Amino acid sequence: MAAVAEEQICMRCTRPVALAPEDYELFERMHGVCFHYDFEHDADVDADCGVPGCPSGLLPPGAPGPAAQQALADVAGALAGGWRVEPQGPAELLLTRGGDVVRVLVAEG
Repeated sequence: MAAVAEEQICMRCTRPVALAPEDYELFERMHGVCFHYDFEHDADVDADCGVPGCPSGLLPPGAPGPAAQQALADVAGALAGGWRVEPQGPAELLLTRGGDVVRVLVAEG
């Protein structure tokens, strides 16, 4: 009779973890994101900490101003010929072409 694998529970958020067992151990029995926020992230959780791949780095810092919104509109116009362009709010576009999906975010520089 095969042994039943023990459910992997995150030590930080207490939710199930779907990582391979060796990755679960590597990340101290946590989700990769939970590990990042516990051990690598030295900033406000809503701010990019500078570590490559920081989940907070994917968040726009706030509502874009008029110049950024115009830039996003210009990008949408330039891509409209080959891509299906769907606005997702004032700071985001979702682009699709064939099986490819790309999300474009704009933020003030």
